[in-house]
Amino acid sequence: FQIKTSLYIIMTDQAQAQQRTKPLSTPIKIYQTDFSPGKGNALQAAVASIFGLDLSKVPNFIEVPEGYEASIRTFCHDHGSECIKIALGGGKSDGKILSEYNGKLCILRGKSPRGDFGHVVVAKRENDAFQMMHDPHPEETFLDEGEDAGWCMFFL
Repeated sequence: FQIKTSLYIIMTDQAQAQQRTKPLSTPIKIYQTDFSPGKGNALQAAVASIFGLDLSKVPNFIEVPEGYEASIRTFCHDHGSECIKIALGGGKSDGKILSEYNGKLCILRGKSPRGDFGHVVVAKRENDAFQMMHDPHPEETFLDEGEDAGWCMFFL
């Protein structure tokens, strides 16, 4: 009986540890494995990088039926975290709102430098600007600088 009880405690502790996964202050470099334009797993790799998790421990949010944003919120909730998505609107977002997140990692969505489709990277808000931290694409060319980013998502 004690063995079953001990095993239960270990499993409970592991489950609780998984639920308490928090975003890192510096991302772990996890790279995408699917490079299909508009369908790749850069978003999955970016979230894995922010949380310091293996790619296999994070869903491919693009493929989830309820949509990527709802799926990321569920993932965060399940890991004891939160996220907030902020529309950047061609650089016209409220700087005061963004300044609240200085020092925080985020996903930054913009145009891919490899074609006419979107891409996401891991950035950090520093001194009221986005500092590029990690591109989940192995070429590490980040975003097309000729176009403004469309949104960012911070993890708390």
